[in-house]
Amino acid sequence: MKKVLHKIAHSYKDIPNKKPYIEFFAALLSIPVLLTVILLNLNSLKGNKDTKTAVPAPAAQEKIYVTIPGQPANTQASKAPSEPCKPGIGQVTITSPDENEVVTDNPVQVSISYKNGGFCEVVWSYRINGGKWSDYVDNSISLGGLPQGAIKFDLRIKSVVNSDTDSITRNFTYKAASSSAN
Repeated sequence: MKKVLHKIAHSYKDIPNKKPYIEFFAALLSIPVLLTVILLNLNSLKGNKDTKTAVPAPAAQEKIYVTIPGQPANTQASKAPSEPCKPGIGQVTITSPDENEVVTDNPVQVSISYKNGGFCEVVWSYRINGGKWSDYVDNSISLGGLPQGAIKFDLRIKSVVNSDTDSITRNFTYKAASSSAN
């Protein structure tokens, strides 16, 4: 038993001299792993080329309903779906805040009114003080965290059926309400 323990201890002390052999053996064992990874990636790439992406067929013109502030929400929905609309943009106005109004509410509610008059539906995008345009939406807008002072609110209106666009600018002043409680 002593000889076995002595032999194990001697082999353990001799490992630094055998390091190149151990590294060679580890490298040799990693070759099948690397080949497997390469083959799996190649097969995956081949599979992606063979499968064709299904492109959905263009659907019939989709109807988007806009809720008009102050009117029942089902006003637009009561129209027959097959009723044609006039291409273009109806009357879009910013009803709140008024031009050059001093606003203290946070968030500031921007109300947009759309009277289509038989025109097709529209969506709008906005930006503040010449910043980045928002995504297109079809509802009123809440603006939180506005900077103090003059605010230039630009509204870009786009028809959902053609490339007609229009824009409106509203200038107002934002003054945060003081929250001092006495």
